Amino acid sequence: QLMSRKTFLLAILYTIWCGLEIVISGGASQWVGWSSVAAWAMLFYSALGPGTVADVLQQKGQKTVNATVANIILSLEPVFTAIFGRLLLGEVTSVVEKAGGCLILIAALVATMR
Repeated sequence: QLMSRKTFLLAILYTIWCGLEIVISGGASQWVGWSSVAAWAMLFYSALGPGTVADVLQQKGQKTVNATVANIILSLEPVFTAIFGRLLLGEVTSVVEKAGGCLILIAALVATMR
């Protein structure tokens, strides 16, 4: 219920933001895809799929494990993002990003040893 309230509030805030952009720019949109049905379909898909559904599944998963395990798994999100970015998109991480990922992995290992 809290998640639905958060999502609704964000939808209102984004609508206000969009409205202010239109008013300030005099009706000219900064988004070139505003008149494309395909662009709107992709936007709604990205909001519902990875946004809403992922949040709901994450909350349900957190209910099945204790807080320590959930925290460790969630703290590894940037590491998984970098790995999948490399595998799927060919993105290259910098030395600093790799060092940060190593620190996160070490922290997760230390936390699981307790």
